Amino acid sequence: MAEARFHPRLRIHARADVIGTEVLLARPLEDVSLGGCKFKGPAWEETGAAVTMILSFPELGDVHLPLSGVVVRASERDMAIHFQGMSDEQRSQLTHNIDACVEAHS
Repeated sequence: MAEARFHPRLRIHARADVIGTEVLLARPLEDVSLGGCKFKGPAWEETGAAVTMILSFPELGDVHLPLSGVVVRASERDMAIHFQGMSDEQRSQLTHNIDACVEAHS
């Protein structure tokens, strides 16, 4: 069954510095889309918490993309973030970086 999502999730090599009630550096992403991202493992923020993130894409060199979001799922298994307030430039950069990572593995 195909995933019925507005923005498909992609598993690429990306990390995020996450600033909320706690600060975590270089936390690996399980997946990312143009709408948000997910971290595997126990959540460290509560649902509804606002976070600021700096996404990095190690395969692309010195690429750092600042984004804001809100925690939409926080469980023992994972934590999902919905991106909010993205500018056109941020959306364009995120699209470009995701596409470049996907292409690197094709």
